[in-house]
Amino acid sequence: MARSASATAPLSCAIDPAMVLSHKFPEVAYEYDERDVALYALVVGACNADAADEKELQLVYHRDGQSSIKVLPTFISALNAKTGDRFYMDVPGLHYDPTLLLHGQQYIEIYKPIPSRANVANKIKIAGLHDRGKAAILEVETLTCLEGSGEVLCMNRSTIYLRGAGGFSNSSQPFSYATYPSNEVSNVTFSDSTPFAVYEDRIQKSQALLCGLSGYFHPLHSDPTFAQA
Repeated sequence: MARSASATAPLSCAIDPAMVLSHKFPEVAYEYDERDVALYALVVGACNADAADEKELQLVYHRDGQSSIKVLPTFISALNAKTGDRFYMDVPGLHYDPTLLLHGQQYIEIYKPIPSRANVANKIKIAGLHDRGKAAILEVETLTCLEGSGEVLCMNRSTIYLRGAGGFSNSSQPFSYATYPSNEVSNVTFSDSTPFAVYEDRIQKSQALLCGLSGYFHPLHSDPTFAQA
């Protein structure tokens, strides 16, 4: 549950791990269609440099009789956003300053081809909570399933960095909890060799505003005053 920095008790003492981890989210059902898919593609820059790009037009338009527009794999992060930040951040026992919240990482797994329109349900749970001293890390996991069949389409795990909310451990060992194995993601190494190809792109300022239309309503994406705070 968000609390302003002006509250009387220090934020570093506000998190109750037992209460946070015992929280059960209700299932959230909703529908998305090709408008949502195309809008997401525009948000991440499809047809940004060239509105007539043959490959990128397939992401926003039915080209040459194609039955549906193509879906970018990362569109599933927008399915997670459909639930809304306030929904999965309004957790009993979780007190933090919302102006100090940062999106740290987005881990995704895709189990089936993502349709361009569907009725789905999000099943959400707390997947991790960690005390990092001056900050806390919250991990929220979302399974997106097809309504009716119950088939799982994908999984999102959002890592949320809460500055100023750490220091809640009751022992000498920092509190750390996760529902997934620590070696789930292998370390990635990069060679020092010359790259095979170089691609440069430019993000347009309007893309941040479009981002809000895809479900990312955090003011950091659209409010210059908030972003500079």
